[in-house]
Amino acid sequence: MNELFRVLDRVLKKYGHTIKKHSEYNLLPLENFNKLISQKNVYDTFNSKKIITPSNIDSLTVCLRTCINSKRDNGDRNELTGVSLEEHLLRCINSLILSIQHASENNCNIRLIVFDDRSENSVLEKIESLCKKHSFEWSIVTTEKSGQGASLYQNFSYAKEGEGLYYFCEDDYLHIETAIYEMINFYKGVYDQTGSHILLYPQEHEIVFGQFNYPSYILYSDFRRWRSVSHATHTFFTHAEMVKKYWPYFENTKFVGIKEKRHLGAEKKTTDKLFNHILGFSPIPAVAVHLQTQNCLPPFFNWREIWDRLETPNS
Repeated sequence: MNELFRVLDRVLKKYGHTIKKHSEYNLLPLENFNKLISQKNVYDTFNSKKIITPSNIDSLTVCLRTCINSKRDNGDRNELTGVSLEEHLLRCINSLILSIQHASENNCNIRLIVFDDRSENSVLEKIESLCKKHSFEWSIVTTEKSGQGASLYQNFSYAKEGEGLYYFCEDDYLHIETAIYEMINFYKGVYDQTGSHILLYPQEHEIVFGQFNYPSYILYSDFRRWRSVSHATHTFFTHAEMVKKYWPYFENTKFVGIKEKRHLGAEKKTTDKLFNHILGFSPIPAVAVHLQTQNCLPPFFNWREIWDRLETPNS
């Protein structure tokens, strides 16, 4: 912002207004659609006779990153749920487990891998207890290095060597029961018609409804609408081939949580660059929410109803 705009900004603030840098997307004039070109190409292939190159989309690996210990817990209760960090995160984890089981019962081939960053033994026992109640394949592995960026990098590295669909998830996302099944169903529907891999973010990103809006395509599924988006956190659903093909966008996620270099690991510097190549969608309404702070929540979503149905996990 140059000096003229700084002066004007100070004047306008007295009247409740501010000046902000123009975002990449704008509705007037409708000219800057460069980032939507690839989205339109995918959209236009629906119901076409495009020859589809087969990929394994019949299996899903859920990579859940957990860290529940005294180092992370400062003793405060969550501002949304009013419970301790341990109970808050365990209920969110339980919602994911129940969603995985629901999808598994509906003929989906799913396995859960928990990448745990040194949670307390008592917490790990509770996670194991939750998993043992169900029939899907699961395992818990301790991350090679401690730290948010290290665990993030490890779960992406794991997918790079794998195949099939992958859902990368943090431990503070609250899922509806049908979340996993619906993401699988929608992903397969798009791929079957277009032969193109996509990225799904389970809720609309706060930047979309909080700071600015941009043109989107709206698609219908059997259950809800899905809106094309170009923003997500590091929690998302895609295919292993996308991790392999665009691995340079994942490299710097190892810097997340490192004060001096965390800007290099931010989504806009890493995985959001995937939207330059593949189509992204978020469901309306959401199928999961980032249950961290009020600012993270999408509008018009009754997370409390889901929360109240979950039992408090015990060892």
